[in-house]
Amino acid sequence: MINCAIYLGGGRKKELFISSPVLVASGALGYGQFDVEALRRGQIGALVTPPLTWKPRSEASQPRLARTVAGYVIHTGRRNPGLRATVRRYSRLWEGAGVPIIAAIYGQTSDDFAEMAAFLTTAECVQGIELHLPHRMEEEQARRCVEAALAEVAMPCMVRVPFEQAMSFALASAEAGADALVVAAPPLGRALSDNSTWIYGPLHSPALAPIYAQLVYEIAAATEIPVIGRGGIAEPRHALALIAAGAVAIQVDSILLMNPNACADLYLGLEREMARLGLSTWEEMLGQQRLSAH
Repeated sequence: MINCAIYLGGGRKKELFISSPVLVASGALGYGQFDVEALRRGQIGALVTPPLTWKPRSEASQPRLARTVAGYVIHTGRRNPGLRATVRRYSRLWEGAGVPIIAAIYGQTSDDFAEMAAFLTTAECVQGIELHLPHRMEEEQARRCVEAALAEVAMPCMVRVPFEQAMSFALASAEAGADALVVAAPPLGRALSDNSTWIYGPLHSPALAPIYAQLVYEIAAATEIPVIGRGGIAEPRHALALIAAGAVAIQVDSILLMNPNACADLYLGLEREMARLGLSTWEEMLGQQRLSAH
C-alpha cells in the first residue's frame, strides 16, 4: 500500500486530502462508471468529472473518433447535461464513491466560471474544482477566469492548462492563486475518419508521453504550486517519468478506454518501484525520483 498524503488548498480553503497518487482524469470514467475494486483497495485518489458547462450542451451527432498512426482524435462537442442537472443526478453516487470528487467546469468568460463555481459551493458531493480553459484564450483573460472562480469557492481549485499555451497559462493561473495545475489538456488535431469525414478534437496517444513529461518538467520548475501530470500514460514508466519531471500525482485518461484496470496496474507499478527503492512514503518517492532525474 502506498503511504501517500497529498494536500491541496488549506489556509482560507477547505483542504483536499488525496490518499493515492493515481487520479482519474476528467471524463475518463464518465459520471459514475467507477472502478469499484480499485476504489475499494485505495488505488484511486480522486475522480474528476467530465467537463461540465452551465447550460446543457448537445449535438445532433454522436461522439466521433478517427484512428491515426499517432493515436486517435475524438470529437465530443463537450456534450453534457449541464452542471445543475449533473450534480442533481449523480450527487448520491458521488457521495458514496469513497474518494474526493472534483468537478471539471468549462466556460468562455470569467462570468461563466464565477457562476459555476458559486453553484458548486452548495454541492456537498464535490470536494474540488478543475477549471478547463479554452485552448485559444488570451493570457490575461485566463487569469481573470481563475480569479473569478477562486472568489466564489472555498474548496481547492485546480487548473488544467491547454497544451498549446501550457507555460503562459500555468504562470497566469499560479499568479491568480490556483491550488494546483494539471499539465496538460490534450493537443487538438484533425484527422479523416473511416468514412472520409473530418474529425477535429483532442489527440490521445502514448507517443506524446515525452512531450508531456517535458511540459511538466518546465512548469514544475517555473511555479511553486503542485503539478499533476496527465497525458500519454499507458504504462508505469510513463507515470514514473511524469513524477520524475516534477508531478506530485498523475491523472489517468484515455488508457482506461482500452484497459479498464489501468488505474490498478499503474498503482501497482508505482508500488513495486517504491519497494525496489526501499522507500516507505510517497514523499520519499517524489524526492528520490527527482534526485535521480537530475
